[in-house]
Amino acid sequence: MAAIAEPAGSVAGSGRPSPFRLLVANRLSALGLAVLAAIVALVLVTPLLPLPDPDVTDPARRLLTPGEGGHLLGTDHLGRDLLARLLWGTRVSILVGLSATLIAALVGSLIGLTAGYAGGRTDSALMRGIDLVMAFPYILLALGIVAVLGPGLLNALYAIAIVNIPFFARNIRGITLGLSRREFVDAARLSGASHPAILFGEVLP
Repeated sequence: MAAIAEPAGSVAGSGRPSPFRLLVANRLSALGLAVLAAIVALVLVTPLLPLPDPDVTDPARRLLTPGEGGHLLGTDHLGRDLLARLLWGTRVSILVGLSATLIAALVGSLIGLTAGYAGGRTDSALMRGIDLVMAFPYILLALGIVAVLGPGLLNALYAIAIVNIPFFARNIRGITLGLSRREFVDAARLSGASHPAILFGEVLP
C-alpha cells in the first residue's frame, strides 16, 4: 500500500506536468527535439567554422568525391564546397521557416479568435474564406502565390505563411468557441469590459 500511495502523492504534489515534460516523455518527440537542437546549434556556429566560401566556384575542383581535396562532402559541378553550401543554406531555411510560422501563427490566431468570439455572420464569412484557401492543394497554392508575387526569398516566405494560416485559424477558432461561453467571459461582459478587452485579456491567455 505504501508503494502504491507514494506515486499518487508525488503526482498530486507535482501538479499538472509542464508541456516540456510531456514533450520529453514521448520518445519520438524527444528524438525530434534533440535532432532539431543539434541542427540549430550547428547552424549557429557555422560562421565560426573554417569553411570555404559557399559561393566561390572552382571548375578545376568540380565533382570531387567526399573527403577528396579537404572537402568533407565533396564539391558540386561548379567546384563549390557542398558542406559549406549545406550549412549556410540551412541557416536560410531555418530563418524562413521560423519567420513564416510566426507570421502564420499570428494572422491565423487573430482570425480564429475573432471568428470564434464574434460568431454569426463574422464567423461564417471568415471561415468560408479559410475553407476557400484550404480547398487548394498545399504545394500548388504556394507555387501559385510565388508565381504571382515573383521569385525571391521574401515572396517564398509569404507563400509559406499564407498556406499555413488556415491550420492555425481553424484550431484557434475551435478553442475560442468553447472559451467564449465560459463563466469568466460572462463575468467580464457583466463588468462592462469591451470586446477587445475580453478577447485579448480573458480569452487569448
